[in-house]
Amino acid sequence: MTSEYDLPIAVEINGQQFKIRENCDYRIIFKCIKALNDTDLTNEQKVQCAFIIFYEDYDQIEDQQKAVDEMFRIISYGEPENSGTQKPQLMDWDKDFCQLAPPISRIVGYDVRTPGKYTHWWTFVGGYMEIGECTFATIVSIRAKKQKGKKLEKWEEEFYRDHYDQINLPTKFTKEEKDFLALFE
Repeated sequence: MTSEYDLPIAVEINGQQFKIRENCDYRIIFKCIKALNDTDLTNEQKVQCAFIIFYEDYDQIEDQQKAVDEMFRIISYGEPENSGTQKPQLMDWDKDFCQLAPPISRIVGYDVRTPGKYTHWWTFVGGYMEIGECTFATIVSIRAKKQKGKKLEKWEEEFYRDHYDQINLPTKFTKEEKDFLALFE
């Protein structure tokens, strides 16, 4: 049993402990997020894939709804799942990883990209929340201004031109949208 002050590596569901795969290393959570964002899957399939990735003994869990709720709580840094209005996307874990890893590594005191180096998801997110001034912060600031239709400063316009591919997030199409667009190729 872990203390309320420890990083979670398992969740309790109806009195039973179920281990989070790889002790909740951030890479496992990235795989869950990737599954949850997969536009080729239905919502049910997305959750099912993330569930299988997240839990070591997923096939032993009887109360799957509680387990899914706990999975989302862990992914959401201990907060209940946000059921409010969806905010515009300002970052993408996959696309932005190269810009995120250096400042997070600076915060946690080691390179989080080191193969085999364990970094708990909450440690990774804690580092993310503390990154401060860096290239990634500039990218997110420009994305936010562009989404709100705000004018960029002259240096931001230049930065945007020089880093266009890094700043613009990819458009994610559903399978149906991809099929429709393929008709015009």
